[in-house]
Amino acid sequence: MRFRLSTLLALAFLVGCADQGPIICTEQFVYGIRVEVVDPGSGTPLADSATMTLRDGDYVESTTLSPDGLTMAGAGERAGNYTVIVARPSYHNWVRTEVEVTADECHVIPVKLRAELQKI
Repeated sequence: MRFRLSTLLALAFLVGCADQGPIICTEQFVYGIRVEVVDPGSGTPLADSATMTLRDGDYVESTTLSPDGLTMAGAGERAGNYTVIVARPSYHNWVRTEVEVTADECHVIPVKLRAELQKI
C-alpha cells in the first residue's frame, strides 16, 4: 500500500506541474503610470491644464490629459524606474522619484499615483 500511495503522490505532482500551454496576451495597450492630479484641500481635478514628464535614464516622455479626462497617463507598455514630474501654471511642481513600473509576460503592471498640487 505504501508503494502505491507514493506513486500516486508523485504522479499528482507531475500532472500539477504540466505545461499549461502558451501564454496568450491581449492586444490591450496598458499605461505604466497613471496620475490623478487634484487640489489637496477640495480634491478638485486639476489635470486639465497640467503636463506630466516621465524620465527613466535617457528616456523622456511628456504627456497631457489622458482620454478619461481626469488623469494623466504615460509609460505605455514600458517598464522602468521613473521620475515623475507634474506641472501646472500657478502651482508648485509635484515630483516623485524611483517610481518602478514592472511587467509580466504580456503587459506592464500599472502604477497609480495621486498628485496633490500646492498653489504658489
